[in-house]
Amino acid sequence: MATEDEIIFESETEKKDIKSIRKKFEGQMYLDPTYDPAFKALFDNEDALKDFLDGVLGLEGEHEIKTLRFNFDKALIFRVPHEKKVVFDIFATTGDSRFFNIEMQRLENNFFVDRTILYKAFHIIKGRKNMELSKEFKALSEKEKKYRRYELPECISVWICNFDLPHADGEVRDEWGIYSSYALKMMAVQKKVAVPISDKNKYIFLSVPNFKKSVEEVNSSVDKWLYLLNHAKDGKELPNFGSEIIQDAIERIKVENASDELLAAQEANMTTKEDYESWAIGLVINASEKAKADGRAEGRAEGLAEGRAEGRAEGRAEGREQGYIEMALVMLANNEPIEKIVKYTHLSREKVLDLRNKRGE
Repeated sequence: MATEDEIIFESETEKKDIKSIRKKFEGQMYLDPTYDPAFKALFDNEDALKDFLDGVLGLEGEHEIKTLRFNFDKALIFRVPHEKKVVFDIFATTGDSRFFNIEMQRLENNFFVDRTILYKAFHIIKGRKNMELSKEFKALSEKEKKYRRYELPECISVWICNFDLPHADGEVRDEWGIYSSYALKMMAVQKKVAVPISDKNKYIFLSVPNFKKSVEEVNSSVDKWLYLLNHAKDGKELPNFGSEIIQDAIERIKVENASDELLAAQEANMTTKEDYESWAIGLVINASEKAKADGRAEGRAEGLAEGRAEGRAEGRAEGREQGYIEMALVMLANNEPIEKIVKYTHLSREKVLDLRNKRGE
């Protein structure tokens, strides 16, 4: 346990002065729940999580979730064949054996879709294992167990994204499932809604920045939670929409109510090397590949091998620098220390200071 004046960062194992950390949050009313620590604080209550999931699934009355058990940072380790570890932000189980993986994804990366599929694979395996361990399944006869050996429980992945949804730009919500190509063909021909092969394997995506409703326009449970996620960072008092559950959640992310541990975790999470590097690498690769392609085209046009080589070399250099500049601008916007920006971006201190000065113009 860290003392009041010393907090150990898991990401960098640095000692931090809690007073300096608190100073960073001065003037802020709420912690931004699009970052993991505040996100988990917001939903650290069974009623809050049930209310959110009921809204996401459109469940009302007798169909609402009755009981819910959940874990934060649920680590799953599999050997496929080498050891692979995934960590779910929230792993939840309902009383009727539905299994939820709820992820807050702040930054997009080139393999986001792949990641959702990988997490779903582990999610299904974990759900099936938990189903086998349930009292209901254990009470079955051996014959019945054998009959149901391939049965899967309902596994729903909910991805809350702080960016545009893949394949659904501008939309607040999208859903994925497994569809038959024949069903899709009939949908096009007969103008019917395509039905997925199975409802047990569902993805639900929500885009926080694309949620544009005003307080007056909010009318559903999921609307209320999206409003909090989108506007907690604005510095204005959040509405509780007449809900004690919402009010309690708001209190949990108030800066004045936050523990030293929560503030330290939030501060550390606001700039993680892994996220920035993954994001920046994507920028570098994309910019570099485009520049290399331009260089090859130019070289072909001129019919000179020298032109192709020059284009590739310049493209790689320009691509890397532009990626690091974009990364530095994001970190400056998050008020990160100059030394940390220099360390992560490989830009010179003078370049970073110049970028900061230009932002202030």
